[in-house]
Amino acid sequence: IYFAESIYSKHLYLEGKQLNLEIYDPCSQPQKAKFSLTSELHWADGFVIVYDISDRSSFAFAKALIYRIREPQTSHCKRAVESAVILVGNKQDLCHIREVGWEEGQKLALDNRCQFCELSAAEQSLEVEMMFIRIIKDILTNFKLKEKRRPSGSKSMAKLINNVFGKRRKSV
Repeated sequence: IYFAESIYSKHLYLEGKQLNLEIYDPCSQPQKAKFSLTSELHWADGFVIVYDISDRSSFAFAKALIYRIREPQTSHCKRAVESAVILVGNKQDLCHIREVGWEEGQKLALDNRCQFCELSAAEQSLEVEMMFIRIIKDILTNFKLKEKRRPSGSKSMAKLINNVFGKRRKSV
């Protein structure tokens, strides 16, 4: 179930390309829906997983989400390239009541092939913007890798035809 107020659309230009983003925020849903993210895992190209550095339970929830994203894909949801994920420790301005250390966040990110940063969304809007640009660039890189790995059907067919009917060596 999607709640319309949980999806935000954003249009931006990055490196000369127009991008249309759809950002899904499961935390704006009622508590019951938080763990039913199965369909979102299918259509999302990237994930920004945010936890509150002053709340250990939010870190545990972030860890569970990352494990769910990184678990081996089932046969109906195979991806040519792994999704881009960034783990964000938020509320850096509350470091005096920190419950989750920077090292813990960094280790979780490294162990699960994610990027990592800590920031304060309330005080560092530029860092928030840079974090989004970083994940978008990762997603675009993944698209380029996916295109390289999947040759177009016509090229594959041309190669096959050439191999079967192409020039043959003269026998000696």
